[in-house]
Amino acid sequence: MKSSLGEKAYMIIPRSLLDHLEEASVLAGVAGYDIVRVWRTRYTWRVGRGLVDAIAREAEKDKPSTIIFYGDPKPSTVFTLTKTMKVRVVDRVALILEIFAKHAGSREALLQIEMARIKHELPLVREWIRRSKLGELPGFLGPGGYAIDSYYKHLTSRLSKLRRELRELRKVRSVRLKARRESGMIHVAIVGYASAGKTSLFNAITGESRRVGEEYFTTLHPKHKAVQVNGVKIVFIDTVGFIRDVPPEIVEAFHSVLEEIRISDVIMFVVDVSESDNIVREKVAAGIETLAKIEALGLPMVIAANKIDKVDGEALDSKVKLLESAALSAGLKFRVVPTSALDYRGLKELLSAITSIIGCSGAREEMVEPGGPRERIF
Repeated sequence: MKSSLGEKAYMIIPRSLLDHLEEASVLAGVAGYDIVRVWRTRYTWRVGRGLVDAIAREAEKDKPSTIIFYGDPKPSTVFTLTKTMKVRVVDRVALILEIFAKHAGSREALLQIEMARIKHELPLVREWIRRSKLGELPGFLGPGGYAIDSYYKHLTSRLSKLRRELRELRKVRSVRLKARRESGMIHVAIVGYASAGKTSLFNAITGESRRVGEEYFTTLHPKHKAVQVNGVKIVFIDTVGFIRDVPPEIVEAFHSVLEEIRISDVIMFVVDVSESDNIVREKVAAGIETLAKIEALGLPMVIAANKIDKVDGEALDSKVKLLESAALSAGLKFRVVPTSALDYRGLKELLSAITSIIGCSGAREEMVEPGGPRERIF
């Protein structure tokens, strides 16, 4: 299992997460790793001694520079792997944060990512300090206990500074958000699984030309655009993509981004219906789980069944029924609208569904982007 180019790496994945292997491989590739060998482990938090020895033997031949443990390993597990292999060990959260760092486009996003990384790293540093006191650390990772104690103090000091800076940035964001809310504009948050086509739909609706791609997490900082829809000014907000089992560190780090979802008027949930039924079902469940974590499930919602240009009619009907069934099983009520950001199919119906929710379905039937590079009538 290889990506085209990148830093050579091993991947360790728990057996319970084997159905996530494709996603794990995609994330590794986006982060710049070339997975040359995959190892399976029974546990999500540790690796048995026998497997550690087996990996070490193969590592002598392959010479990987990194080991990705796609789970939630304990600090003691990371320490053991690092000491045995003499290579860097990255877990699932650290891998996601590396991707975020690549795509961060604003100071706030960079600060959020750094804060999440430090908070995630502190337990490992504490483990290093504990090991140094047991006499296991000298000669490993530098000059030993003193340097690690100093590094720990540096991290805690930096964390406090980041929190202060983020508080100031969030105050500015809150003032701007309050001003938009008081202007009477409706806010529609575009949400969905990573790489579902959220930014493509945002571009199609608003006339923008924001960066899109198959890579995960190309959007980390929310993008806003106000347009006229059926005579009403609506602010569309492109947000960060969801992933399965969102780590708490990610939710907390991107509090300001996710908060914009929670206080919006309508949620547009984008789903890639060109994928298999099982994957669609899992990704919808992941999105619902994330919305529940940020207390946004009570908001009016429309599902955009996106990428219908890749699906034939019979399969599309099946996907729509699947989405409606997923909504019922989650106790939700929302309308499913088939769409294509590529050829604009279904966009008029999607916008009509949104305007009917906010009570302006009897207004004009056109949508025009004010002051933009082009005008589009749906």
